[in-house]
Amino acid sequence: MTADITRKEILKWSEVLYDPDPGSKEDLALNWPGYKKIFIEEISKNLYEDVKRSGITVMLPFAFDREFGMLTKDERIFWYDFASKIPDKLKSLGLFIRPYEEFCRTCIITDGEIEKLALSDNAAYYRNPVSGTGRKRKSRNKTDQVPVSFLKMKESGKWLFRELNYLIPSQLKKTGYEIVRPDEFSEIDMIMIRKLARAIHSRYLQKVRKAGISGEEDEKIPVFYYQGDPGNQYLVDFDNLPEEIKYSNIDNAYHIPAKLLSIGYKIRHVKKGFKSVTLHLNEEEIETMARVEHLRWSWDKRLNGWIRGKVKDISGKKHPGLIPFEELSESEKEKDRELVRLIPALLQDIDYEAYPVNPARFKKLSYAIKPQSSVHRILNETRELNDHIRKLVTLTPEVEEMVRIRNRKIEEAIMEVQESYNYAQHIQETFLPGNLYVRECFPDSFVLYKPKDIVSGDFYFFSRKDNLVIFAAADCTGHGIPGALLSTLGYGILDQAVNEKNLTDPSEILHHLYSKIHRFLRNDSIGTGVSDDMDIILCTLDVRTNILTCSGIKNPLYRITKGEMVEYRTNNLPDKWDEDGEWKFTSERIPLDTGDTIYLCSDGYSDQFGGKSHKKYQTGRLRCFLQSIVEFPMPEQCDRLYEEIEQWREENNEDQTDDILVIGIRI
Repeated sequence: MTADITRKEILKWSEVLYDPDPGSKEDLALNWPGYKKIFIEEISKNLYEDVKRSGITVMLPFAFDREFGMLTKDERIFWYDFASKIPDKLKSLGLFIRPYEEFCRTCIITDGEIEKLALSDNAAYYRNPVSGTGRKRKSRNKTDQVPVSFLKMKESGKWLFRELNYLIPSQLKKTGYEIVRPDEFSEIDMIMIRKLARAIHSRYLQKVRKAGISGEEDEKIPVFYYQGDPGNQYLVDFDNLPEEIKYSNIDNAYHIPAKLLSIGYKIRHVKKGFKSVTLHLNEEEIETMARVEHLRWSWDKRLNGWIRGKVKDISGKKHPGLIPFEELSESEKEKDRELVRLIPALLQDIDYEAYPVNPARFKKLSYAIKPQSSVHRILNETRELNDHIRKLVTLTPEVEEMVRIRNRKIEEAIMEVQESYNYAQHIQETFLPGNLYVRECFPDSFVLYKPKDIVSGDFYFFSRKDNLVIFAAADCTGHGIPGALLSTLGYGILDQAVNEKNLTDPSEILHHLYSKIHRFLRNDSIGTGVSDDMDIILCTLDVRTNILTCSGIKNPLYRITKGEMVEYRTNNLPDKWDEDGEWKFTSERIPLDTGDTIYLCSDGYSDQFGGKSHKKYQTGRLRCFLQSIVEFPMPEQCDRLYEEIEQWREENNEDQTDDILVIGIRI
């Protein structure tokens, strides 16, 4: 009989081991006494101690007035039996366990699932004496226990069964195992998760810079996770965070895909040649994900040893917020909603996007249009022409083979060019600031960057120097490979001026930029060398005073303040020298107000041909459109600008005319 019981125990635990190594089940069977000590004895003891720590008196056939080691054998039966049934509970919910290495991930288990387990426990335990002898026992307080329905139990009794099941994940964590739900991590890779975690911490740092540090402590939203920390030890880069806080951010990032899955979306990296489109959430979707976020937060607290308490007790790790979402106050629910609303921006920060897994949702999600570069167009037109010829003419086998060989060579040549373009694009993307860095400089901003031919002659620049942010939008002569060569040269010189020579005044930076780039191109006052140049708008913002200093050549700066648009154009010219043959540039100081929105752009947007009459979009139309969308969130403005120019271009089936660059920043 004992051998049969042992085999059943081994089988139960091996069935919930997720994707074990080939020898894991065999190891479990060969070393069951050691595993039994971990899974049964240690979990039983820890369960008892955590319930005892809660301080709530529960009227059951046992008391909590002694250490677990002081309990009699009969008194331990309940705890051993409860621990031994954990595999059955996990299996009933489709959950598994596996050893964890760096940190224990939170598994989201709903309150309804916990209630289901608690009802099952009531049926198994509360109606029967704990000793299993068929006789009623006396508790240590000498009160006879009468079996009652779970629904009629006193609140403290109901709490026990719920809390015991809520404690299961934290007990497994103490033994080195985490609970996993395959559906939650089937689409997850750790590269994406760590990028999201960094973006979450970056959002926190942005919040601190924007609002300052208040003394209020609020752990529910990672953006505000660390407020109230003595000494501000969390105002550091992600890699220097304390491990507990770092892993808390990683855990939050880990469950963003789970939240999106709850409303029918998955996450994927934005492919080369595609533009990510912001996911716009409606109120129902926000509420659904807010519920999931509260569950995640609750399980994260429990895994770190917290239990439910009437008041918050940091030293005792008790929290009144460990209750179902429906029981939260409206202000607490809003904290969860606020975090959910950040998810689309977080995805854009790391160049990921959400896409629907339910076909019915495709119409609700904005589409991503692939740019029609010359290389793409030639390849597609070649294939279409071949198909058309085959429909018109029947070729002999010999001619068909010749055409096939010739077409293959054409495609190979085109693909070789395509691969060169793709690698050039990779190089350009490497030195251009990533979305996350741009958001670290300006939390409320966007960059619409749309090369005409895979690589671009336009480029953008962002760099933070203490309280100054230096940023620029530049348009080099040409596009494609020639434009990209100039943009690479221009970006390198601009980076040298700001980050090596530590120049911060826009006029001084432009002087360095044009002196160097003209020297490289051997273009001087007597007109020798290459005459190609660049247009640029370059700005420095003091984030303490909101004083913007700008300088530029040809490219404008648009500012919308209190509903009115102001255009700034400096009078600088690329061929304007002083008596000593030096370039002369001037700057303009602009005091900005909180809530102002500024836009920097190249001429690619306004010069795009389209519409019914095959005309340019024009700067006047662009200015009016910017004013019409200024009240929308910045990521949504980016989407609207993108869709507007695509509709304009496609109305007359126009090719993209030039590289497009628009930067939007809300102060």
